[in-house]
Amino acid sequence: MLLLDEDVRRIVGLGFKEQFFASGSDGYRVLKNSSAGRCVFHDGKQCTIYENRPEGCKLYPVVFDENLMLPMKDELCPYRDEFAVSWKTKVKLRETYQMLVGERLSRIETTQESEKIS
Repeated sequence: MLLLDEDVRRIVGLGFKEQFFASGSDGYRVLKNSSAGRCVFHDGKQCTIYENRPEGCKLYPVVFDENLMLPMKDELCPYRDEFAVSWKTKVKLRETYQMLVGERLSRIETTQESEKIS
């Protein structure tokens, strides 16, 4: 699950260290999984930060297909047919995707600038 800067700030505000729950991948921040193969905040029964979960978790199983440039239900979600996809959800997902890409580009540019200075 990709993380917005706001997601990271909110979860850090709960008392978690960023290194515990997030890692970097190609300029994005990504939610880590535990050794059990599920999100570090999932205790096997439920999300332990449900009220403060990342935006992508709130929108799931709707995901943004970068190839089609469209919001759609995740093909891998076994419960995908139990969810209706509203126009509001599609708009929110598109906005979230644009924010994620913008934040990624900003991190990449910052890294490139600091490498030039070094």
